[in-house]
Amino acid sequence: MNPGAQTKEAHGSSGGQRLLVTVTLNPNQLGAHIAPIADLDEIGEITLVADLPAPPLDKLCTVVPPARLTRVLGRAAAKLVVSFGIAARERPRWVLAYNLVPHGLNALIVGALTRRRVLIHLIGGPREWVGGGWMSDNKVLGRLSRPIRPLETVLVWAIRHADILAVMGTRARRDLIALGISPERVVVVPAGVDEALFDVPRSSTPRYHLVTASQLNPRKRLDDLLAAAVALKGRYPGLKVAIAGVGPLDAELRAEAERLGLQDTVEFLGFVTDMRRLYADSAIFVLPSRDEGLSIAICEAMATGLPVVATDVGEVRDVVVPGENGELFAVGDVDAFVRATDALLGDEGRRAAMGRAASDTIRSYCTRSRVAEINRGLFGAS
Repeated sequence: MNPGAQTKEAHGSSGGQRLLVTVTLNPNQLGAHIAPIADLDEIGEITLVADLPAPPLDKLCTVVPPARLTRVLGRAAAKLVVSFGIAARERPRWVLAYNLVPHGLNALIVGALTRRRVLIHLIGGPREWVGGGWMSDNKVLGRLSRPIRPLETVLVWAIRHADILAVMGTRARRDLIALGISPERVVVVPAGVDEALFDVPRSSTPRYHLVTASQLNPRKRLDDLLAAAVALKGRYPGLKVAIAGVGPLDAELRAEAERLGLQDTVEFLGFVTDMRRLYADSAIFVLPSRDEGLSIAICEAMATGLPVVATDVGEVRDVVVPGENGELFAVGDVDAFVRATDALLGDEGRRAAMGRAASDTIRSYCTRSRVAEINRGLFGAS
């Protein structure tokens, strides 16, 4: 069996560089990270090794490891074997990975064996390596009950062996440089926001006062949003809060909302296919996470003209300027969360001005075309 020759569909491939990408595919990564690369004239074909076929995208081919190989080796090892077969046969210019474990490690192995250059995009920020990844979203490392410093040492050692490290914002870049990695090897590549979001017509009477788009997991601290909703409901009796997303805490959060008497206040919308319409029908975007890289949801909400109230974590300050396009508060400080949100809900003019500033920020910082130009600096010169 040739693992590199499994089901593969090409969409509009052309001459130019070949790239090999290994990833756990989700729509956010495809649109925000891979599409801006595919937009480049310098790129001829991107081969994506993933668990499921990707939606059609110009220049993109998807290779799904055969089910039998996955059953025997597991998903990560199966993708490693398939990626090696493709790299050995097709000789891509670069091997790209999104997240350090397992994809970054796979990319480093494939790159070393086939003498290909490796770029790892640490989209989760420092939590991908700090303490051995115990605070990360990785399904294995995230189960650790405490920091494991020897494992952190191993992960940092691996990071040092990538040719280029991409990060979502300036804080992660500073942290990597502090580890002794040369600045020219660390590049800020934020998520690319679809320019169509800037043209979404906003509702004059939004249905939802607050909206969030998030995985329903412990890191997002959505219980803080529910606690804030209880306080705000007393001041705004018709308060409506929309929570878009799915995750392991779905049933628990719904039960907590009911316990708090929020059945008529909070709507759990599940997976939402058209977030543009939801943002257009909302007044403020909120995100009380304990940690973030640079939230794609924040950027997309800002692009549609929503001010943001979020925790001061990760790379959020790269786009949210307190008092200009949103407000920030400390993780777990529900009182500060309520005060910031109340101030915006009670001042329509200030809220509208902040929304316009939010859209302008994203237009200048991380549109899909701007992120494509950042990638051109990486791949166009290689």
